[in-house]
Amino acid sequence: MVLRLARRLGVARTIELGYNVTVSHRPFGYADWREAEAAAMRLARSTLPADLAFKAEMADDEDLGPEHEEALRGQAARHLVKLLLSRFGTGWTGIENESGDPAPMTPETLDMFLELFPGVAGTLHASLLAPWIEAEREGNASAPSPDTATAEG
Repeated sequence: MVLRLARRLGVARTIELGYNVTVSHRPFGYADWREAEAAAMRLARSTLPADLAFKAEMADDEDLGPEHEEALRGQAARHLVKLLLSRFGTGWTGIENESGDPAPMTPETLDMFLELFPGVAGTLHASLLAPWIEAEREGNASAPSPDTATAEG
């Protein structure tokens, strides 16, 4: 007999950000996350501040200081949030445009939102990825879906 927790990793969720702001997204899988993460890292390398990008081109990766890695990780996390929400976001509440109407969730409004409220990017990053990071930590990120038939039954 096999016992496992009945959890659904790839489900639609609504993330509470405080101040009556919520972000909703449709399900995405582990492969979707990893693909978006790779794209976010490529984007981060291309959007590093000019001085850090120049230093990176002059030196080997192992010779770069911690400020380079920190800037790269920060940029990548922001790009990852924007990519995941652009691809899988279904809407948000509590975000208005200058006329007071609900703002649409577009790449442009996501950029503006993350620029105006930089702390939100970290919260969204952690909340979007929490189920996948936990499954990966358990060493079972790509386990068969509990809804998938197996040879055993």
